[in-house]
Parts: sequence; structure tokens; C-alpha cells
Amino acid sequence: LVLNLVNTTGEFILGKTVSRLVTEMVASGQTGGLSEEQMIGTFYANYQFWVNLLSALLQLFVVSRVLTYVGVRGALFFLPLIALGSYTVMAFFPLLAFIRIGKILENSTDYSIQNTTRQALFLPTSREAKYKAKTAIDSFFWRTGDALSALLVFIGSQLVFSIQSFALANIVLVVLWLLLVIGIAREHKKISA
Repeated sequence: LVLNLVNTTGEFILGKTVSRLVTEMVASGQTGGLSEEQMIGTFYANYQFWVNLLSALLQLFVVSRVLTYVGVRGALFFLPLIALGSYTVMAFFPLLAFIRIGKILENSTDYSIQNTTRQALFLPTSREAKYKAKTAIDSFFWRTGDALSALLVFIGSQLVFSIQSFALANIVLVVLWLLLVIGIAREHKKISA
């Protein structure tokens, strides 16, 4: 839930920044005749290319080594620490280049290391826990994170939050996420024993 809340709010930060900058570029005639839609489409095509390429490279060459050398519990910390670093940079330097790099790192780590680690957490659990808990997490809690992000964005928009304010909100959420990861790691250690 918290992972998805942070990630989806981060996507809002990226989208809002891209939209604002493209609107300014079109208004000042810096787009070489391209429309806002074309500029945004070009940006997101490039962004998704890098997310997918880095995800594939991480999955092929890094995930197995991370799980081998730091284990499932250690791997749980990769994504929240990357997110903490990314949103800290965004809060102090809300530049599109930094936001783009942060979101590429966050999403590609989520799709590779985090996804594999999340699945590996279920290995020492009972068959019943796998089916019941996994179903609840993959459906209800995942979507609830998206809904809470929408609520955060709505409230933040009403309060006229800046990009920095949304990044600061995500920093607070990432700290909560890290505390949850510590608890999950402890519980995993008990179950695995």
C-alpha cells in the first residue's frame, strides 16, 4: 500500500512537472513546431524506454546477485532507499532532469528487484497464506495505495502544494515505508527460521 502510494504520487510529480514545462516551451516557441501532445508523447516514450531497458538489465544481471548476497530481507531495503534519495533530491532541486532520473531508478527497481523480492517473501509461508494474503495484497492493498495517492494529490492540490511539498510528503511516507520494511524483515526472519 505505501509503496504504491509513494510511487503513484511520484508519477504525479513527474507528470505535473512535464506538463508545466512543455506548456511553457510551447508558449515561448521552443518546441520546433511540435504541439504539447507531441512533446509530452516524446518525453514519455523516452522515459518508458529507459525504465524498461533498466528494468530488463536489473532483472537479468542484478536481481539474482542481490538476493544471493544480501538475501530477501536486505533486498527489501533497495527500493525505499532509492525512493528516499530521489524524493530528497526532488524536494530541494525540483528540476525535470532529477525527477526523471529518480523516477526511472524507482520504477525500474520496482519492476525488477522489488517485484522479485515481494514474491520471494511468500516462499516460507503456508499455501493458505500465499493464496489469501497474496490475493489481498495484489488486489485490495495495491489499489488502495493508488486511491490514497489520488486523495493526497486532491488534498495537496486544494492546499496548492508545490512539487517540493509533494516530494516532502513522499519523504515522510518513505520513512514510514522503511519502518514497515524493518518490521517485515523481522517477521520474515522468524518465519524463515
